[in-house]
Amino acid sequence: MEDILAFIKAKYEKHRSITQSFVVGINGIDCSGKTTFAKSVSKYFTQHKIENDHLDIDNFNNPAIESETYKAFVSGSWDEEGLNKYYELIINYSDAIRAVSESKKKYSLVILEGIFIYKPQLVDLFDFKIYLDIDISLGRKRFAKRWSLKQDKRPFEIYDEIWMLSHIRYESEVHPKRISDLVIDYNDERQGIISLV
Repeated sequence: MEDILAFIKAKYEKHRSITQSFVVGINGIDCSGKTTFAKSVSKYFTQHKIENDHLDIDNFNNPAIESETYKAFVSGSWDEEGLNKYYELIINYSDAIRAVSESKKKYSLVILEGIFIYKPQLVDLFDFKIYLDIDISLGRKRFAKRWSLKQDKRPFEIYDEIWMLSHIRYESEVHPKRISDLVIDYNDERQGIISLV
C-alpha cells in the first residue's frame, strides 16, 4: 500500500511542476472499496503536508432519478427503461464538474471517487485515473455484509438488478480498466493487501 501511495505522490509531484492542481479519480463497482481507498490517499497526502479535497460522486446524484429508481424497484414496476434512465441520468454531471473546478482553486490535490466517473461527461476532469478491480461476487458479498448490519435500508436485490447490470454496461461502453493509469487488484479482503494489475 505504501508503495502505491508513494507512486501516486510521485505522479502528483511530476504533474505539479506543470500545472497548479492534480485531480485523481478512483473508480470501481459499488462496494469495491473506493471510499476506503480514497480516504487512504487523502490521509497519506495530508501526512505529507499536502492539502487535498476528497469528493464522492454520490453527493452529485440526481435526487429525482434516485427516488424514482428505488420507488419503481420496490413497487415491482422496474424495467429495462428504468435501468437505462438510471444509468444515463443518476449523476448530475454539471454539479460534479463545478465542484471539482471550485476545489481545484483551493487544493493542489482533488480526489473524486465513485461509480461511472470515467464516462465521457467526466473523464476529462482527471489527471490520474485509478480503477479498483474486484470480482462482482466480492462486491456483492461486501454489500450483503453492509445490508445485514442495517447500514443500507434499500432492498438487497438492487445490487444484482441495478448496480451490477449498470456496471456491466459501463465496463462494456467505457472500458474503465483499459483507460485507467493504475489498476489495482482489490480482491484480497485482508486490509492493505493489494497488488497492481
